[in-house]
Amino acid sequence: MKKYVRHLLEDIRNSHRPEDFFEKKESSIISGEDELDGHFAEVDRYLNIDSEPTFSSYCGLKKEMFPASEYYDQVELQKVNFEFQQMMRSWNLEIDLPNNFPEARAYELMLGILDRSVLVGKYGLQHFDFCTGNPEGCELGEYCPCIEYWKETK
Repeated sequence: MKKYVRHLLEDIRNSHRPEDFFEKKESSIISGEDELDGHFAEVDRYLNIDSEPTFSSYCGLKKEMFPASEYYDQVELQKVNFEFQQMMRSWNLEIDLPNNFPEARAYELMLGILDRSVLVGKYGLQHFDFCTGNPEGCELGEYCPCIEYWKETK
């Protein structure tokens, strides 16, 4: 494995959400009503997602740190993708891609999330499937799960 890839994997592992990220500053016991209010506050934040910080501002990773997918061999690319997805899960963010989706394209889509506004919520997760529901212009291209549906409806 290339030395840079080893360092990059370490940087990704160090970018997981800190354990105390959601802890309140006060040491009071949270009532059930406070939890419900917190949940609804997150829903409101999600509805205004464009005003949320980018994922990069949370995890500290920058797109510029990542070389083009051609830099990696297949094993390295799989490791980087796996570690990146694990790191995202620690921030309550999830990626869902088709099973046969190419690793290099998955890598590019994942890196794009660094520049997107995200909701890092305590009460749920933000899910990225990259599918618009219409295969025309879909980021998944020929792997879009909607292709068969659209063929059947025409």
